[in-house]
Amino acid sequence: MGKKTKEEYICSCFMITKNDVKEHIQNGVLKYKDLQKLTNIGTECSSCKTKTKKKFKKYREKLSA
Repeated sequence: MGKKTKEEYICSCFMITKNDVKEHIQNGVLKYKDLQKLTNIGTECSSCKTKTKKKFKKYREKLSA
């Protein structure tokens, strides 16, 4: 697998991709705050926080269906 590009990041401060988020959900992370504790997603500049929180909820709902 090649180097991740900025376009693939949903949190560029900590280089978190949507696949990283999905993997954490599959491993039992069910709350956004827990994801933040594990990855720091949305905690640096906060510009992605609203978007990543919505994506987390969407991915969690899809993966639990």
